[in-house]
Amino acid sequence: MISHLLHNLVEADPAKEGEDSVDAVDAPRRKRTPSSSSAFTHFELGRTLERANRRFATFLQAEMSRLGVREIGPAHAMLLLTIGNDELSVGQLMDRGPYGGTNLSYYLKQLGECGYVERIPLPRDRRTIRVRLTQKAQDLCADLTEITEKYHQLVAGDPENMRRMEIAFETLDRLERAWATAAIFGSPDER
Repeated sequence: MISHLLHNLVEADPAKEGEDSVDAVDAPRRKRTPSSSSAFTHFELGRTLERANRRFATFLQAEMSRLGVREIGPAHAMLLLTIGNDELSVGQLMDRGPYGGTNLSYYLKQLGECGYVERIPLPRDRRTIRVRLTQKAQDLCADLTEITEKYHQLVAGDPENMRRMEIAFETLDRLERAWATAAIFGSPDER
C-alpha cells in the first residue's frame, strides 16, 4: 500500500491537480498549496511539517511492525538512528535531535530495558553516562535504513527530483536555524 501511495505521489502531475492522480490522503491539502496561494505563511509551513512528521512516524511504525519490532515506537527508532555508530553523552544527543532532557532520559531508559542501548557511566563521574547501540539496535537501524533507501529511490529516482529534495532540505535547514535564532534572540525588529 505504501509503495502504491508513493508511486501515485511520484507520478502525480501538479497540472492535473483536480484529477485522481494523488490518493485521497492528500485531498484536503490540495485545496491550498504554495503554488495556488499567494498567502503562504510560516504557520502553514509549520503545520505541513508537523503533518509530514506524523506521517513519517506512522510509516516507521508500520515498517517496524513488519520487522516484528513492537516494544519500541518511531521516536525510539529515530533516537537509535541519531546515535548511529557513535558513543554519545545525553548532552550530545540533545544537540543532535529535538529531545528534551526528561523525554530523552525516559527514552534511553526504555531502550536500555529493551536491549537496544548500552549505558556506559564515565569512570571519573559515574553520574555522567554515554550511550551506544547494541547489536540488536544496529540490526534494526540497518533494516530501517535499507527500507527508507528504497522509498527514497522511488521518490527521488531521477536527478531533477533529487535536486528538488536537496533544495527542500536546504530550505528547511535555513528555516530551522532562523526559527532557533528568533526563539533565542527575538524577532529582527526586537534586536
